[in-house]
Amino acid sequence: MQIVEWYDELVRLTGSPVVRLNRAVAVGQADGPRAGLAALAALDDSSPSSSSRGYPMPRHASVAAYLHERDGDLTTAARPYAEAAHKAPNLAERDHLTRQAPRLNARLPRVFSWAW
Repeated sequence: MQIVEWYDELVRLTGSPVVRLNRAVAVGQADGPRAGLAALAALDDSSPSSSSRGYPMPRHASVAAYLHERDGDLTTAARPYAEAAHKAPNLAERDHLTRQAPRLNARLPRVFSWAW
């Protein structure tokens, strides 16, 4: 898809970690969430913006969560949404991300156990 090609050109011109992250989202939209997750995994975590919490940039976790959710893996998506909320740079973003994990958990199948 052309948008991915444009992001490829931006990556080539700038090398920006933000552009590379946005490219992973574009790949996920164009080629499916698993392709987006593969593009996300290929990002270099050794950039100056690396974090000790496992995701290199504040929005990396929310992108991972979004792509896992699109792939149908709601359980995996909930954790990075919670992490993204913790790292959110502003209140509006934090409030939005804080609502995502409970929203996903509400969509998970319920397992009932009988107490005797």
